[in-house]
Amino acid sequence: MSSQQLHLIALTTDATIRQSVESLDPERWRVDFVDVASELLASLGPGTQIVVIDEARCEAGYTSVVRRVRRATPTIDVVVVGGPKSDDVRSSDRSEGVDRYIERPLDDDLMRSAMTRRAALIALKTDAGVVGRSSAMEEVLEAVLQVGPTEISILIEGESGTGKDVVARAVHSASRRRHKRFEAINCGSLSEGVLESELFGHEKGAFTGAVERRSGMFERADGGTIFLDEVGEMSPNMQVRLLRVLESGHLLRVGGVTQLRVDVRVVAATNRSLADAVAQGTFRQDLYYRLKGVKLLLPPLRDREEDIPILAHHFVGQSNRKHKKSVRGFEADALHSLTVHSWPGNIRELKNTVDALVVLTAGPRITADEVATRFSSDGPSTSSVSSQFLPVALHRTKDEAEREMIYASILALHRDVRDIKEMLRTGRTAEAPWEGLREVRSVDDVDKESAVSLSQMERTAIAQALARFAGNRRKAADLLGISERTLYRKIKEYGLV
Repeated sequence: MSSQQLHLIALTTDATIRQSVESLDPERWRVDFVDVASELLASLGPGTQIVVIDEARCEAGYTSVVRRVRRATPTIDVVVVGGPKSDDVRSSDRSEGVDRYIERPLDDDLMRSAMTRRAALIALKTDAGVVGRSSAMEEVLEAVLQVGPTEISILIEGESGTGKDVVARAVHSASRRRHKRFEAINCGSLSEGVLESELFGHEKGAFTGAVERRSGMFERADGGTIFLDEVGEMSPNMQVRLLRVLESGHLLRVGGVTQLRVDVRVVAATNRSLADAVAQGTFRQDLYYRLKGVKLLLPPLRDREEDIPILAHHFVGQSNRKHKKSVRGFEADALHSLTVHSWPGNIRELKNTVDALVVLTAGPRITADEVATRFSSDGPSTSSVSSQFLPVALHRTKDEAEREMIYASILALHRDVRDIKEMLRTGRTAEAPWEGLREVRSVDDVDKESAVSLSQMERTAIAQALARFAGNRRKAADLLGISERTLYRKIKEYGLV
């Protein structure tokens, strides 16, 4: 990782917390301690990466302090140390902006380990330029911390625009090769001949225009890392040549006769399933297994809802510097509109959208009307984007689509009730499969059942799913076909605590 010094502020007087924070590498971390929340808020700056908040030092409650920290610096990492908390409270804290909660009583070694791990994650984010705090993305980065220092090859799969190149750089930053070169190339943007020359280099006179010898990326990245983006677009011939280099560690420049030894770690990426490509015969199975030492699956932006406001503010800062503007951010309704958008183009689309909004806005903050106008003008191009990977229709918000998925199951129950009602009206004898309904006394009883509101039925469906999995929200959300965040909101809405 880079030698950039990072800043941590701890609101605490607890000796165990102080010792664990002070144990961090002093060359990498600058640590400041404060005694009261007001001093903490006054100390925040653009270079602050982590805030550690001791619950015992928050007279008005730590959630109030966390909210104020988040408003001041949306991208900051927040660790809270406090008393034991239930899973429900932990989920609530996560939605309020707590990235890590450490329970008392504190064990010196565990506290030191937790802080060291959290510090390593934040350092990795900073070095690689990763923005966000969603659990989905942090799971990927935790895996990077684990496999980065090894020599195993890595395959990154994810939709276009999800930041596969950023994760590849994170792998390089976490590796022992970080002081050597990182080379990147998009394999789908070049013809076979040009790609071969770019990867392996060429000798003078190897082809028309080759007026001098040129080293390829594998040579330049010797001892370092090479990132092969959209590797699935390689021609069969190039797949063979790449496999030969990966297997032997030797290459030939185009037009050359002398083999060159190279030591390169390969990180590959694709926006489609290479396993499917192997099954279809368009990608070599042996190359697939050579590249897929470890597979990292990047979440699409629609599965990183909590990251959208953070990314949006980050991109506002970038656009301000680029266009010499001074936009302060978004109005609340505008930020909400961005958060519920489906973002088929993922982070790349969000970045371009924010860039355009910063350029076009005339006020100090971007309004909801300006966001709506931008989405409206993007309508035709958005609808033309392939929805192969999208679980929701592009013209709906994510919450609307998720709610509709629940309603689809509920309405299926309504149809069953109507069938039973019709059977009772016509006097048909119940068959064996309906024996469990003998207690239905009249058509009026069925009418009452079918009159239950959709919201009541939704509440029942959620309660039953939670009961089935003993309160495990992730499993319940999977069963219902909604996100864990939406499930948490529904639990609060219906009082299912």
